[in-house]
Amino acid sequence: MGDELMTGSSQKPLVAAAFGLKPSRYPIWFMRQAGRYLPEYRAVRSKVSFTELCQTPALAAEVTLQPLRRYDLDAAIIFSDILIPCVAMGQTLSFDKGEGPVLSHPVRSQADFAYLKRPVAERDLGYVGEAIAKTKASMRPEQAMIGFAGAPFTVASYMIEGGSSKNFTEVKKLLFTDRSVLTGLLDLIGDVTIDYLTMQVRSGADALMLFDTWAGQLTGLDYREVVFPVTKRVLDTVRQLGVPVTYFPGQGADRLFELAGLGVDVISVDWRTRLSNAQRILQGVGLDVSLQGNLDPQILIGPEAMVRERVRALLSEVRAANPRGHIFNVGHGLLPHTPPESLSWVISELRAQT
Repeated sequence: MGDELMTGSSQKPLVAAAFGLKPSRYPIWFMRQAGRYLPEYRAVRSKVSFTELCQTPALAAEVTLQPLRRYDLDAAIIFSDILIPCVAMGQTLSFDKGEGPVLSHPVRSQADFAYLKRPVAERDLGYVGEAIAKTKASMRPEQAMIGFAGAPFTVASYMIEGGSSKNFTEVKKLLFTDRSVLTGLLDLIGDVTIDYLTMQVRSGADALMLFDTWAGQLTGLDYREVVFPVTKRVLDTVRQLGVPVTYFPGQGADRLFELAGLGVDVISVDWRTRLSNAQRILQGVGLDVSLQGNLDPQILIGPEAMVRERVRALLSEVRAANPRGHIFNVGHGLLPHTPPESLSWVISELRAQT
């Protein structure tokens, strides 16, 4: 990490690293660290639906805290889903077994768009804020509480397709034949996202993360023309709340070339891109940011010796990249078949090496 320090370092290692300060120790957390790989999560989940779990603050706080009881982590990310705001906007969210999320009333015309509403975050999504407050009350002072949302384009993709997609045909149909509907939807989601993240910070979030998992489905030109402006507006606004903000631009390195002028504190890098390459690209477009990532989550199914070797290799990559700060994480979320003990190997190796 860079040696230059800003005045007034934070007692929370993740916040310090995100702002480019020197943390008291190397921060680590895992995307989707609360979830199906933990038997204690499955025990809770067996009694309620996924949406009920997200909408019940006591249960959401419980599953958010579960990994912090098992592991020496520096942050918790509130248990929720990026599509929860879609429910408050007027769609119905369900999860079909083996099919992923399904949203009612896909937005594919101006009439569909007119059906949507702008929710009041505190009233319609306040259960997420309550879960954040309940979780934070049981965390150590040095641990950071992370709030999050889906970025406007990624959320719009689900709202337009009605769920997951491989080809994003309906999204691109709007992009190329009725762009005003798409841009109107993006602007609405941008407003909702700002309100939603602001509510999370007021509830106690120490940091924020914006997930743009599907941004890589667009050409650089389309991303820059259609998606970048609303993404920048969201990030510029929520950064004024005083907490660090991380942006995950999806898979691969190409999208990194399109981020010039983006106001953000941390870029989360997936495992397909070397951190040194990410740092070079981001510096090339004028971004001096901290990095997060980017262990391949599938390496966690490997033997202990291999997992520990990959941790050391990633730390070497960080030293070569020399970003202003680094937060250790996987390149995308933990998977259901992740052996719980493998996270202990990662954490203990990181502590031993740093």
